[in-house]
Amino acid sequence: MLAIAIMRKPYLFIAFLLTANLCNAQLHEVGVFIGGSNYVGDLGSPTFVNPNAPAFGFIYKFNKNPRLAYRATLTKMELHENAHQSKQHILEKFTDLDKTLTEFTAGVEYNFFEYNLDTQGPEGTPYFVFELAAFKYSTKPNDKEKTGIALPFGIGYKAKLFGKLAYAIETRVRYTMTDDLDDSEYILENNELGFSNSDTKYHNSETNDWYFFTGVSLVYTFGRPPCCSKTSY
Repeated sequence: MLAIAIMRKPYLFIAFLLTANLCNAQLHEVGVFIGGSNYVGDLGSPTFVNPNAPAFGFIYKFNKNPRLAYRATLTKMELHENAHQSKQHILEKFTDLDKTLTEFTAGVEYNFFEYNLDTQGPEGTPYFVFELAAFKYSTKPNDKEKTGIALPFGIGYKAKLFGKLAYAIETRVRYTMTDDLDDSEYILENNELGFSNSDTKYHNSETNDWYFFTGVSLVYTFGRPPCCSKTSY
C-alpha cells in the first residue's frame, strides 16, 4: 500500500526525503573567527597567502543538508605592506600601505563529504567556499571612503570539537574589481611624490588588486527541525 501511495503521489516521497535529510543535522551555526590578512597588487610582496596583519569577524551558517550550507560573514581586517618589498625598484618614493578594510560576504559552503554534527564520534570534512563580497576601505586624499566588489572563493577544513562546538581552518581569496587598494591611482594622477613618466609602470591598470584571509573559526550549532527529537548528540 505504501509503494502504491508513493507511485500515485511522488512529490510526497520527495518531500519525505528532503525532510529526512534535514532531520539529521543541526540547522544553524554562529561563531567568530580570527586570523591574518594580506594584500597582493602593484605594491609589496607578490606572495598570495602571506598573512602579515590581523583580521577578525563573525560568521553565520544555515545547513541546508549535510553537503551544503548557506553562509554570511562580517570581517574587519588590516592591510599592511612595505613599499620597499615591491617588485619595482622605484617605490622608495612611495609610502607603505596601511589601512583598514571592512567586508560583508554571502555565499555557499560545499562539503567534500557529508557533515553532520548529530553523529556520535569524530566528524569532519574539507570544503569549498563560493561567495560574493562587498567591502569598504579608505583612499587618499583625506581618508576618502570607497566601496568595492570582490569575487571570493576559498577552501577549508571543519570538524566537531565537542558537544555543540565545531571549528574550521580556512583560507579565503578575494579578487577585487578595483586597482586602488594601494592608492596607486591617486598617487600617479596627482604626481604628489614626483613620479616621472617612466615610473607609471608602477601602476598596472590591466591587473586588479587581491586580498586574502587565513584563520580559524569557532562556531556553536543549534536549531533542529520540529520532526526531530530534542536529544543532544
